[in-house]
Amino acid sequence: MKVGSNIPSVHVQQIVDGDVQQIDLAEFSAGKTILIVAVVGAFTPPCTNDHVSGYLANIDAFRDKGVEEIVILAANDFFVVKAWADQLHPGPHVHFMADGSQKFATAAGQILDLTDLGLGMRTQRYAALVRDGRVERICIEPEATAVSISGASEMLQSI
Repeated sequence: MKVGSNIPSVHVQQIVDGDVQQIDLAEFSAGKTILIVAVVGAFTPPCTNDHVSGYLANIDAFRDKGVEEIVILAANDFFVVKAWADQLHPGPHVHFMADGSQKFATAAGQILDLTDLGLGMRTQRYAALVRDGRVERICIEPEATAVSISGASEMLQSI
């Protein structure tokens, strides 16, 4: 993914009312402004404490700037992502989705190989502002364990 490109038409998963939903993020973003926040792993300290928490705390500020929905896209299976969402209690405009097989990350060119650390293939840590399926801004972290340019405060300033 890069600025000006369309996001891939690839299914990710979300558990809704006990059912696994297959969601095409290109379709999900059609006619809307969304923010995709990709995280390396659910429940990890950087993802939970540094990355996602900022977005949850600032949902109203993002909505005031025209962001209709925030997608937290985790490199885990949908059961893990659902448990993580249940622990964090997101509001109605924050959607926790799973890319357990890394199909979206691969199609988006955002794959991260952490097999040497025992973590397998993951996604890069990034935040992408998407308007009607087209990437308007993307901030990819240079170091997957750190949150700097893809954090909520940085994204709020840039929108």
